Amino acid sequence: MTIPLSSKLAVTADQGYFLRQSKQPKYHFDWHTHDCAMLLWPQIGTLDSCWVAEPGMAAQAQRLVRNTALLLPVSAAHCTRSHAPRQGHGELYLRPELLGRHTRYGVFRLDAAAAAMLDALAAPALAPAGGEPLVQALVAQLAARLPAQGFYPECADRTESAPRRMLTLYARALDLELAMPTVEAVADELGVSVRFLQRACMSELGSSPVALRRRLLAARARELMAQGMSAAMVSSYLGFTHSGHLNRLLRDVPA
Repeated sequence: MTIPLSSKLAVTADQGYFLRQSKQPKYHFDWHTHDCAMLLWPQIGTLDSCWVAEPGMAAQAQRLVRNTALLLPVSAAHCTRSHAPRQGHGELYLRPELLGRHTRYGVFRLDAAAAAMLDALAAPALAPAGGEPLVQALVAQLAARLPAQGFYPECADRTESAPRRMLTLYARALDLELAMPTVEAVADELGVSVRFLQRACMSELGSSPVALRRRLLAARARELMAQGMSAAMVSSYLGFTHSGHLNRLLRDVPA
């Protein structure tokens, strides 16, 4: 398969970077590469991204949610899509010389400082001269980022039962503000079948993995709303594609 090049060096020539934002419903951009590095992050809703960091490497895929981002090196093949009718995301193209030789690429969590700098960079009122120092500060901040790939904590007790380890995975995803892993992803992470996990959860916890997942999501949503966040903000925060899905969850799962 020939992967087309979407050149961005020309638009990054003046300032060293170029910011693009999209709110296209059900966004879909098929496989392509860039001649510069790219930072991709969702602003509204979620993004499903697939990428190959270097030729010959296996493709990786992950759903990006609020406060996560994907940093890709020069010439990394990637494709991005969002199934949501309402989405918004940013794409920050960076000339290679802005990033150090030892830059770590991939998916990571945006800490509060990096998220604030990206919000400021995307603000319509930002003066042209204000972008460059923001980008330089952002690049420095990314060096101290927290990895977001892999849900299983290294310090977890792997002698625990599969249902208890499943709850640990869910809790960690919520703590790191990541999308809750699917039951299938959890079973694969734990090295068991979905059917085994379902039976074990019913036996030990008296509920199915799906029901437990929904209960944890509803509890976190109610906690955030009690802190003053609107339903729309909570919906975006937890990775729902629409606030109607959150409202339905809260109706179906008792407090």
